[in-house]
Amino acid sequence: METLKVITAKELASSMGVSISTAKRYLKDIKEELACKIVLGEHVNKYFKIDAK
Repeated sequence: METLKVITAKELASSMGVSISTAKRYLKDIKEELACKIVLGEHVNKYFKIDAK
């Protein structure tokens, strides 16, 4: 199982070689993409009556 790490925009910017504002935009896009998948997953689980526990 993967271990997730919290990363800041400043860390992302320095590791990717981009500006902090660009890194913030990347993080915002990633967060929105993941939120969409989580919501979709919840709808699928409810439709098929799958208990995630």
